[in-house]
Amino acid sequence: MTQGQHPAFHPGRCARLTIADELLGYAGELVPELVAAHHLPHRVAAYELDLDRLLELAPRAAQVSGISTYPAATQDVTLLVAAETPAAAIATSFTAGAGELLEDMQLVADYRGEGVAAGEKALTFALRFRAADRTLTAAEANEAKLAGVTAATAATGARIRD
Repeated sequence: MTQGQHPAFHPGRCARLTIADELLGYAGELVPELVAAHHLPHRVAAYELDLDRLLELAPRAAQVSGISTYPAATQDVTLLVAAETPAAAIATSFTAGAGELLEDMQLVADYRGEGVAAGEKALTFALRFRAADRTLTAAEANEAKLAGVTAATAATGARIRD
């Protein structure tokens, strides 16, 4: 999944759905004009997907990992980056830096406006950390988060928003 562009989806809120670099469809937030024209709720997410091609490309055997008995530690992080920097680039570098304790990372906000410099955007990610063998301390989760920030900074110039 990478940043995408499609006339039905809001710029900056559209993803290209791919397998092995083959385009299977798009997902994102519909543009306001389309929403208004069809009398839909204020914000609508949608997707377009070639299911036949997905089934042809998808692996036949599912891989399942065990369910942890230890609780997750959750944190959020907001990073300031150049407006043209794809969120996926941030996530990739952050994930590599945060290491194996980072179980999940989801983009929850892409903000451009008051309080953010022109030409920049603030990306907020929800983070979930977990260890397979113990309950993480807040310090361990924070250390992994800061390692992710350091990697994202080195790769993309991102900086943590105060």
